[in-house]
Amino acid sequence: MKIRVIIFALVAIMVSCSTTTKITGSWKADDYKKEKEFKKIAVVTLAQNNTSQLVVEKSFIDRLKYLGYDAIPTSDFLVGDIIKKENAQMIDEMFKKRDVDAVIILSLLKIKDETRYVQGSTMPYGPGGYYGGYYGYYYHNYNRMNDGYYEETTSIFLESKFYDLDKGKLISSIQTETSDPAGIDDLSQSFSQAILKRLVTDKILVNNSAK
Repeated sequence: MKIRVIIFALVAIMVSCSTTTKITGSWKADDYKKEKEFKKIAVVTLAQNNTSQLVVEKSFIDRLKYLGYDAIPTSDFLVGDIIKKENAQMIDEMFKKRDVDAVIILSLLKIKDETRYVQGSTMPYGPGGYYGGYYGYYYHNYNRMNDGYYEETTSIFLESKFYDLDKGKLISSIQTETSDPAGIDDLSQSFSQAILKRLVTDKILVNNSAK
């Protein structure tokens, strides 16, 4: 499967398949105690590509709303060079003006391309006895090798950070790996599902969909 995907930089070359995102590392503040349930969560996607930003943003917002939260995008007011350390107070005021009490920030860590050999034959191992000396061995293994193929794989490593704005505290950080996503839609769906599932498991968020 030959896919070249660069989320937050380029829109993907599409291949029709679904994928799975696995969590490679996670952290939760040990001293954090949630005193009340979050009401409004802002989704911040750090992206260079507007299409990628909007797709990932929407995926998280839709899933958060399904869980029962009021979720808002930030692409319409956190634009250009606003996201800078020196603008922290201004950004905080933007969130408070919109009654936001939690923020989830999504960003790309790295993209890793690999080529691996996929063996064609799966015969049980054995030294074998070939007539004709070394040539028989050479001929047999040459054909086995040419029965396989090389496969290009792309792994996307992403990160999410969850902040409690009322406490001004980072309470969760999660890193993920997604292999060979079928495109930006596939990647965003898989990524958002994995992240929000972990946040519910860690009891930072709750699933209100059944209530």
